[in-house]
Amino acid sequence: MIFGSFGKATGQYQENGIAWQDWGLEPQDAPPHFLDQQAFLALTLSGAASHDAGHLLHTDRDRNITVALYGNIFNYHELSEALGLETNGKSAAAAGDILVTGYVKWGTDLFLRANGNFVLAIHDPGQNRFWIARDHLGVESLYYYRKESMLYFSSNLNQLAHHPRIQADLNPTAILRYFLFNYNPALDTFFKDIYKLRPGYVLRIENDRMMLTPYWYISFKEQFEKDIDTYRQELLELFRDAIRIRLDADRFRTGAYLSGGMDSSTVVGLMRPMVKGPLHTFSFRCRGKSYDESAYARLMSERYQTQHHEVPYEAADVERIVELVEHAQEPFSDIGIEVASYLLAEKASGVVDYVLTGDGGDELFGGHPVYLADRMASKFEKIPAFIRKPLTQLLQKLPDTDQKKSLPVKAKRFSYSVQFPAALYSNRWRIYYTPQELQQLLTGDWKAAAEKEDPLAEILSLYSEADGEDYLSKSLYGDYYTVVGFYLRRMELVRRFGLEGRFPLLDHRLVEYTAHIPSNLKIDASGATKYIFHQVMAGVLPDEIVFRKDKLGHSVPFKNWLRNSPQVRELMQQVLSEETLKKRGWVNPQFVQTLLQRHLSKADNHSHRLWAILVLELWCQKHLDRREKVETPQKDVA
Repeated sequence: MIFGSFGKATGQYQENGIAWQDWGLEPQDAPPHFLDQQAFLALTLSGAASHDAGHLLHTDRDRNITVALYGNIFNYHELSEALGLETNGKSAAAAGDILVTGYVKWGTDLFLRANGNFVLAIHDPGQNRFWIARDHLGVESLYYYRKESMLYFSSNLNQLAHHPRIQADLNPTAILRYFLFNYNPALDTFFKDIYKLRPGYVLRIENDRMMLTPYWYISFKEQFEKDIDTYRQELLELFRDAIRIRLDADRFRTGAYLSGGMDSSTVVGLMRPMVKGPLHTFSFRCRGKSYDESAYARLMSERYQTQHHEVPYEAADVERIVELVEHAQEPFSDIGIEVASYLLAEKASGVVDYVLTGDGGDELFGGHPVYLADRMASKFEKIPAFIRKPLTQLLQKLPDTDQKKSLPVKAKRFSYSVQFPAALYSNRWRIYYTPQELQQLLTGDWKAAAEKEDPLAEILSLYSEADGEDYLSKSLYGDYYTVVGFYLRRMELVRRFGLEGRFPLLDHRLVEYTAHIPSNLKIDASGATKYIFHQVMAGVLPDEIVFRKDKLGHSVPFKNWLRNSPQVRELMQQVLSEETLKKRGWVNPQFVQTLLQRHLSKADNHSHRLWAILVLELWCQKHLDRREKVETPQKDVA
C-alpha cells in the first residue's frame, strides 16, 4: 500500500509518530517518511513477493527529489537507455535514479514512457511540487481525499475512509450506480469526497493548487490500412514483448491463468518458449454442458507442456464470498467469477509467485457479446415503435432456461436492455434495473436519493471524449474506463494469497495499436468477433483453439445453483433475511423476496440482482458496521 498526506504544515508533522499511527499502523511496521513539514509518504508491503520487489522509496540528495513507487515498472532498461544512463534497473538505487532523472528530463512524459502497473509519487520541494500518477489502464488503485489545505491518499480505500482525520459519509450516487451495474464504474467511491484517480492521469499539486491532468489518451482516429501479413508480424511482436517484459522467471516462480479461450491461450502459447523452467497453469471447472470449457485448457496444457492445475468449482464454494468481501475496496458482484478467481489464487499460492492472465483481449479486438448486441440494436431500432414495443414486452415474458446462452435467454436479455439509452453504448447491456424497478427495490431515504441523483451522468459523459468515428470504437473507449477496472479489481484480490496478477494484453502499446485497427477487422460483416485476432494467431496456436465455434466465456452456473443447491439458497436467504434487510434500511425486503421467488420458478433470471444485493450486504457488514454509526443519505435528500 502507498499512503500519505500533503499540505500545509500541521501538528501531525511535528508530533513524532502521530501521522503514522493515524493510518492504524505502528512505527515498527515500516519507517515513517516525513519528507518535510508538508509531506508524509509511506509504503507497506502487499504480501505478494513479486509485486513488492518493485516498490521503492528513493531520495536523490543532490537534487532534493523523492520518488515513491508502488507496483512494478517493467521497462527500466528501455528508460535507462533513453536517458543515457548506464544502470542496472533491477536494484532499488538504480531504479530510483532512473525515475528521478526521467522526471527531471521528461516531466509528466515519464509516466507516459513507463510501462507497468504503478502508482508513482514525486515530491520536488524546490519546485513546490507534488505529483501522483496512476498507470495507463489503472492496474493499481489510488484513492484521494482533499479537505481545506490537506490531501490524503492511499491505494487502500477502506484504510483511507477510516482515517481519523477524514469524515467520509456514504455516497448515495455511487451506491445507486452499484445497483445498476453490480459495481461502481465511475470515479467517485462509496464514500463521499473520496475519489479514484483516473487511469492515465496525474494529480498535480503545484504552488498550493491541485490539478488533474491526463498524460495518456486512447485515440481511435487515423485507422490503419495494412494487410493481414503486416498485422500478423506487428501484433505478434507486440504480444511477445508485452509478455517478455512481464516475466521474471529468474527470481520468481511463474504461472498463468488458462481458460482455453483465445486470450489466455495466446498468453500461454507465446510465453512458453520464454520460460525455461516449469510453467504452471491454473483453471477452474464448473460442470455443466453450457459452462464446462476445461477440455480446451487441458489441450493447451498438453501442447505446451505446462504443469496444469484444475480447480473444481462447486455450489458449496459460493460461501467463500463471505471472506472475499473483506478484502474488496468497494463491493463488486461478478456472479461468482470473483469467487472463482479467489479459488484459483488459493490454489496457486505457494506454487507460483505471479500469474499472467488474458484480461484485456476482448477490448483489444471486440470480443464481448455486447458489441454484437450494439450492432443488432442499430437494426432493431429501425423497426417502427408500434411493432417494436409490443415485441420487446412479449420477449420479456419468456421463461428462463438452465442454459447460459440459449436463444430465449439472449432474446429476453436483449429486449430488456434495448430500452436503455443508446448513448450508453456497450454499457446499456450491463444495467440491471429500470428507474421504475429501482424505485421498487429501494426504501426510505435511498428511494428519495434515486429520484434526486443521476447515477448515469458520468458514464454518459465519458463517451463525449472518444474520438472514434464508429459505434464499436466508442464502445471500446468506454469499456477501457469502466469494465476493465471491474476485472482488475477482481484480480487485485489475489494478493490476499501472496500472488500478483500481470496483464500483458493491457500493455498500453497494444491498446494504442489495436485502437487504430478498423472496426470491420475486429467484428466482420458476418458477426464473427475478434476476426483479426484469429487471423493473426492461425498457425501459431492449435487450430482447435483458433477455430472453435463453441466459445461460451468463462462463467459459472450460479443461476442454476441458486435454484438447485440448498446450501446456496440457504446462504441467500440467511444474508438477505427480512430482519437483516430491514435493519440495513436500504432495500425493500418484499421486493427482494419477489425476485427470489420468480428466479426459483424460472419465470426470470434474477441471479445477478440477488447476488449483487448479497455481496453489498456482506461488504457493509465487514466495512461499515465496524464504524460507530452507519451513515444514510438523509441529509442529502432533505
